[in-house]
Amino acid sequence: MTWLLTLALPASALQAELVKAVEKVGPAVVSITVTSRTLVSASPFARDPFWSFFFPPQILEREVHSLGSGIVLTPDGEILTNAHVLGEHPDSITVTFPSGEQYPAKILGVAEAYDLALLKVDAPYPLPHAELGNSDNLRIGQFVIAIGNPFGYLLEDLEPTVTVGVISALHRTLKGRQDRKYYNMIQTDAAINPGNSGGPLVDLEGRVVGINTFIFSSSGGSEGIGFAIPVNTARRIVEELRTYGRVRPVLIGFRVQGLSPELREALGYKGRGGVLIQDVLPEHPAARFLRDGDILVEINGHPVRNEGDFRDRTYALLVGDRIRGKVVRGGQIRSFAFTLPEFRPPRAREVMGARLRPVNRKMAWYYDLPVDYGLLVEALSPRSPLASMGIREGDVILEVNGVKLEKPRDLEEALQGRRLVLRVYRDGRVLLLRFWR
Repeated sequence: MTWLLTLALPASALQAELVKAVEKVGPAVVSITVTSRTLVSASPFARDPFWSFFFPPQILEREVHSLGSGIVLTPDGEILTNAHVLGEHPDSITVTFPSGEQYPAKILGVAEAYDLALLKVDAPYPLPHAELGNSDNLRIGQFVIAIGNPFGYLLEDLEPTVTVGVISALHRTLKGRQDRKYYNMIQTDAAINPGNSGGPLVDLEGRVVGINTFIFSSSGGSEGIGFAIPVNTARRIVEELRTYGRVRPVLIGFRVQGLSPELREALGYKGRGGVLIQDVLPEHPAARFLRDGDILVEINGHPVRNEGDFRDRTYALLVGDRIRGKVVRGGQIRSFAFTLPEFRPPRAREVMGARLRPVNRKMAWYYDLPVDYGLLVEALSPRSPLASMGIREGDVILEVNGVKLEKPRDLEEALQGRRLVLRVYRDGRVLLLRFWR
């Protein structure tokens, strides 16, 4: 709590810097209110496919309100926030400025995998906007300021809340909401509370260095462990959303595996760090330079000590980026460089209240699936008969009654029988779901 004692010093240089930074960026921090409607299933038999058939669940519509924060990026009203602030199907989005002015917002693009969203409001005059800094220059122990609107406007005060702390750690990899994986995160002890999501993490120059995203908490409030997305990552995602309205999926073209002491000995590798390259995708630019069994030791100018280093350096690579590196093969160091292509999956189709996408070889590689056939369930309505059979979003339906599925219409034809056995891949396991009509 050293920073509290420091702030208590009258007219200190640090206090002056903090106040100046807040005054600079504060007018560009907004509150975001989202209204959405969601369908909920009301049935005591919702988890039992057999009884659900005889006692269909009642589908109810419920209005949901959520709150978050955002940061204005441009004078013409582009606003950056977290994707989870918007929810799955927002009906309306209202942005409130510290001045009390409110504007409806439209969505320019959402990057679910990065938990970022770009909004746009139309104001009659140029809006105050934030200056973006450089998160690559952050150092552990550096003072930072978290600004946002925790708990909405329950205090009836339109000024955003300011908390101060330090950079506690860098390059954190962890699992967050809805099992979403976050890489290369900034950890801070500046208090971040519900409603702060999407607000800026700011340095003493008043420049945004991160987007506050979530906390670890047993109480629901701040316990000194908060995480922010580095602004350098956010800047690249914003440009992709501006241009395409989405982040185009990219194919890295190879996987890596950590090097255990036993594996190092078996390979005769005596170097420090490094990860083992495996499963190089054929017909990918990587296949011209890399082989299974190569040891990756450097990527884009950064050493690769373990799998975490590899994920931190590659998770934000985009289509068209150049990937450069060094591998050890046969005791010799070899350099490589290639441009990353876009991943273009087969076209999805709406069938029986579900959006299904056929799985092919590239799909299997991209989603790390054990087979290269089946139907990926990308979206599923609660009213879909597939839901009553126990199917969930994210499942890959492999077979029905022993028949492999390759096209969405295969499923419609296969579900004509009275007794059905569905073979489904889910969360790393293959399940059998039995259903009787």
